[in-house]
Amino acid sequence: MATRSLIAKKNKDSTYTAVYCHFDGYEKGVGKVLREHYLDEAKIDLLLSKGGMSFLAETVEGTEFYTKRGEDLRVYENIQTHEELVEAAKNVGGEFVYVYNNGVWNSHKITW
Repeated sequence: MATRSLIAKKNKDSTYTAVYCHFDGYEKGVGKVLREHYLDEAKIDLLLSKGGMSFLAETVEGTEFYTKRGEDLRVYENIQTHEELVEAAKNVGGEFVYVYNNGVWNSHKITW
């Protein structure tokens, strides 16, 4: 069974950009990979530009993006509030939201 999540970045204008991740959304999965391997903002921007993913790897190149399988690119852009970000996660069955802001990854467990 998948643990879905959204991976997001808070932009300079206070909006959010996010992508969907299907597998291993727990803190010990996606959370750990983000905190250990995605600390460079340019790398995070590249990751988000690639769209939704099946799973997150330690490198952007190793990540399984849906576009590699010919599926649609899905990037959530211009999300205005944290509440809208959580709602977007709920709409895809997400259990966690990870947000990069000012050099730090924060996580939010979705409650239903």
